Amino acid sequence: MKTITIDFVRHGQTIFNTMDKLQGWADSPLTADGIATADQVGQLLQDTKYQSYHSSDLKRAIDTAKHIIQPNHFLQAEPEQHEDFREVFFGSYEGLDYHQAWIAVGKDQQLGCKTQAEIIQKYSFDVARDAMHAADPRHLSEDGTTFSSRVDRGIQELLTEAHDGDRLLVVTHGTLIRSLVLRYGPDFDALGNYPANGGITTLVAQGTDAGFTGKVTAYNRVN
Repeated sequence: MKTITIDFVRHGQTIFNTMDKLQGWADSPLTADGIATADQVGQLLQDTKYQSYHSSDLKRAIDTAKHIIQPNHFLQAEPEQHEDFREVFFGSYEGLDYHQAWIAVGKDQQLGCKTQAEIIQKYSFDVARDAMHAADPRHLSEDGTTFSSRVDRGIQELLTEAHDGDRLLVVTHGTLIRSLVLRYGPDFDALGNYPANGGITTLVAQGTDAGFTGKVTAYNRVN
């Protein structure tokens, strides 16, 4: 049995964030505020001893990770990139207005909801993902099982490669972090308190090469 601690950090603010556009596998640059936030997180974590640094393979996460790593006194200059820690794929809704997209999904699937948070609260996170997949004219948006399975695969890979007691940094995305808190941190409010740009969420993962259990011990820390 092995135990590791993973600090998940949401990337800094991007251009799409300022426009309320859905931003999954689509990407947009960090804003000046986003870079400043990444630098602030780097200062906050500069004395935290990480055994390794990781990010999704999307540029906004990679760039944020580089700014966080720069003042840290340990190990790598570049994060190890992981496709499994990408944001959820919104399919045909990528780049569209966030609010209008979820109104359309709720109406198409007759859910009686106008926001993603309402769908999750009334049904579940997986239902929200499945609803968008079903409403997507091309059915490209990730369904709940596909998304959760790849995220767990990424965590399992980290656990398998790490040593017992290691602490890791992973720069990733808001919906991914929210999904972890909904599954592994029931004491935290991931619906009313969406992960902030630069917010730090800590997951303790325990297991073997065959599987793991997780517990969120801190959510959305910004200082």
